[in-house]
Amino acid sequence: MEDRHIIRLLFARSEEAIAALAGRFGLRLQAMAMNILRSVQDAEECVSDTYLAVWNAIPPESPDPLAPYVYRIGRNTALKRLRTNTAQKRGGGYDLSLEELSDCIPDHAMDK
Repeated sequence: MEDRHIIRLLFARSEEAIAALAGRFGLRLQAMAMNILRSVQDAEECVSDTYLAVWNAIPPESPDPLAPYVYRIGRNTALKRLRTNTAQKRGGGYDLSLEELSDCIPDHAMDK
């Protein structure tokens, strides 16, 4: 389906627009999100969030090349999810490293 037709469907608020977006951009969005997030579930959610963001953005916007617009939204959505997933409180990954280092650092309290 052509980009102009997808944009017309989005302006008309037709649910076919989501199916058209999925058919035209779905595989590449999924691959891009998977490369960034390394999680199938997160990538699928990211693709769905991308469709929603495009659905909400297109009526005032009318991007001439639709593909870069959709992929940019998808990339930014995946990067935002990655930042959320790797926030310090969620997955720092340093606890084990510090525990291993405690064996290497001398304990001066024992010298007294």
